[in-house]
Amino acid sequence: MDMIHRLRRKFLLLAFIAVVIILAGALGLINGITYMKMRSEVNTLLTAIVQNDGIMPSHQPGTSTESWLSDPEWYNDTPEFAHQTRYFSVILDENDKIRRLNLSNISAFNELQALEIARSLADSTQTQGLFKNKRASYCFSVTPRTEGGKLIVVMDCTRDVGAVEAFMRYSLRFGLACILLYMLILGLLSNYAIRPFVENLASQKRFITNAGHELKTPIAIISANAEALELISGKSQWTDNILFQVKRVTRLINELIMLAKLGEKKEQELKKEPVDISRTFQEAVQAFAPVVQSEKKQLVTEIPEGIVRETDPKYLYEIFNILMDNAAKYCDEGGTIRAFLETHGRHGFRASVANDYKNGAGVDYTHFFERFYRGDESHNSQKAGYGIGLSMAEEATHLLGGKIQVEYKEGVITFGVTF
Repeated sequence: MDMIHRLRRKFLLLAFIAVVIILAGALGLINGITYMKMRSEVNTLLTAIVQNDGIMPSHQPGTSTESWLSDPEWYNDTPEFAHQTRYFSVILDENDKIRRLNLSNISAFNELQALEIARSLADSTQTQGLFKNKRASYCFSVTPRTEGGKLIVVMDCTRDVGAVEAFMRYSLRFGLACILLYMLILGLLSNYAIRPFVENLASQKRFITNAGHELKTPIAIISANAEALELISGKSQWTDNILFQVKRVTRLINELIMLAKLGEKKEQELKKEPVDISRTFQEAVQAFAPVVQSEKKQLVTEIPEGIVRETDPKYLYEIFNILMDNAAKYCDEGGTIRAFLETHGRHGFRASVANDYKNGAGVDYTHFFERFYRGDESHNSQKAGYGIGLSMAEEATHLLGGKIQVEYKEGVITFGVTF
């Protein structure tokens, strides 16, 4: 069931990321276009004032044109528009002295304030832009005159900027509301979306469990018959091979059943108790010492005593057992297996099993925890196993609330579990 919960969380997370990207892109594009449109309209009006030597052009009926490819001179649509536009203009000579000051179309600035703003804009490097004065927004244009000096036009665009900012705020709220509504609906319907996968997984687990129990009976009969033949006729190559294959199939069945049960387990169902991690790890390591020595490999351990943590001893031992079994199988001939245990943080620990593996360079280790995956894909491989062990270790590690990792460096591969 833990796998189903992880799948549902990943499904919701990916759906959340997808809808955020789509909405952010769509709303960002719409807001960008709206802002550019506002700037274009403001600049068009500002340019009209500048071209008319700092005075708003009078209404000229019938001169406004409109097409699909160009915007109309919308400031010329109505005779009232010229009286609605608030601006002031200043003409300065080469010595920053006033030649003309027009304050008749604005009331937010007096003469002194207008001159101060005009001179500061004339001294700046910008020729066009926006600035804020208290809560109002203004656009400006600084244009050199052919006869010398500069024309500075400052126009109130508070209404235009405010409309765009309000649109951005509302679109942000709309986007957040859409995301929340989408996630709410998706959360309610997600069980229906993943139901086929859940049913398929449940069917697989039932099949594995039922088939495993059904296969145990004929395998037990085959084993008993082979042992009876040995008692009657003595040991032979044939009976040894039958018993060897029976052990392999029995181990496969047990691993498949355990893997299926791991997927059904919940963390709340675990029997956690204080466990001597040092002793448990030491027992798992020493259980493989005869195998390692018989294959003329070296075993190096660094397991400090007294590390006690609360966990499930059965599953923890199985994890250690799988890591040692994997290292014993794939360690290079005459190589070294290293088992390390250390504390991690205030209440955790990390157990690592490393082995020499000269052929590990360039291997994609992301597949090592997949079910039935084996690094050696040859069907004639002499390595025993079916590619289930590391998958079981990963399931058990997640069940206990830990993380399992693999690392390859300088000819040594290391599997580690952290709790």
